[in-house]
Amino acid sequence: MVDFIWAKSHRCLLGKCLAFECGMESIIKKMIIFIAIIFIAVLVSIVQALRIPLLDVPSNASTGQKLQALDEWLELIHTKEKFNGVVLLSKQGDVIFSKSYGFNDANGHNQLTDHSAFNLASVSKQFTAMGVVILNQQSQIEYGDKISKYIPELSYYKEVTIQHLLHHTSGLPDYMMLAESNRNDARTFTIAEMVSLYGDKHPKLNFAPGSKFQYSNAGYVLLAEIIERVSGHSFQQFMTSHIFEPLRMNDTQVFNLLSEVEPENRVRGFKYKYGLFGGPKVVNDLNYFDGVAGDGGIYSSAHDLNIWHQALSQGVLVSNEAYRSAYVPAQLNDGSKTKYGFGWFVNEDKSVEHGGGWQGFSSFLYRNMEQDELIVILDNSSNTLRVNSIGSRFNSIGLNLKKFMAAL
Repeated sequence: MVDFIWAKSHRCLLGKCLAFECGMESIIKKMIIFIAIIFIAVLVSIVQALRIPLLDVPSNASTGQKLQALDEWLELIHTKEKFNGVVLLSKQGDVIFSKSYGFNDANGHNQLTDHSAFNLASVSKQFTAMGVVILNQQSQIEYGDKISKYIPELSYYKEVTIQHLLHHTSGLPDYMMLAESNRNDARTFTIAEMVSLYGDKHPKLNFAPGSKFQYSNAGYVLLAEIIERVSGHSFQQFMTSHIFEPLRMNDTQVFNLLSEVEPENRVRGFKYKYGLFGGPKVVNDLNYFDGVAGDGGIYSSAHDLNIWHQALSQGVLVSNEAYRSAYVPAQLNDGSKTKYGFGWFVNEDKSVEHGGGWQGFSSFLYRNMEQDELIVILDNSSNTLRVNSIGSRFNSIGLNLKKFMAAL
């Protein structure tokens, strides 16, 4: 009898435990489903916030009607706070579209124009690369030279060459992470300090030089340092005297927190308080890493970038033959090829492009040499994924304009 009562009691207790466990499992499952729904909802909201409307232009429309549709589309996405900047398109030497949308800072002081000077961020790299090409044509450097020949402090990296830096195949680790792990203040970071950090700390290469492609801002800062040491002039002076002044790019200059003179039509970056979801505009301009240049740090306008495109097309600074290597993707040690030349991403159809993003600035430059086409997009409202063609999943402005140009 006692055993029967115990067994019955045990079964009841077991039943309650099983019911409790089943209840907990049900609660956990509901929580997981709830969290998954919230995650999906947030993800969808972010994607929708990033996405821009499709530029839909009837194929049978006239060129004038297509350009009007483009203007209306850009005005729409500007109104939706998904673009604040300048767009310029040129074809076969003629500017077919050039218009600005918005203001040059968070306070809305001045309307943007095609002469407004934006921070180009990584689009600056093609100018740094041109500086190297110019020195090569002057027989002052060879692309295969070891960087230690010009920067002895970096003799630890004995196999890294100038060409590795140009092609992003050096294996050098990121300088920003290196700096942040070795300093504890917000002093303006300089090229000299960067060279000193690599020379003193000897951070290990991420891979053997020439074995992989890995985008490297450090490599292009070192190229700027090499330009300085070889030429005997500051990077800013060299760029001005060898590129900007000869081409009469009057809106263009190297500028950072150490510069004495700022661009006359300087644009300042901003962002929205709630990021992708809008809100009041707040400053998002330069920070303490803006004491270096080469990887960025060049300001230019849509007007001047069209001059740049024409100069490259016509071989003004160096011959087209001498500059041809800039459009040739790097060949790795195993014989495979990357998609990067000298400051340009090279597409399968041989067109080239480069995007940039830094603080509030976004830039995109696309050149189709066979069709003599140019796309310039400059933005100062922290919209990198909406601007550059890499934001294709979000129907980027760059992607839309490439399709638009192909359909003209």
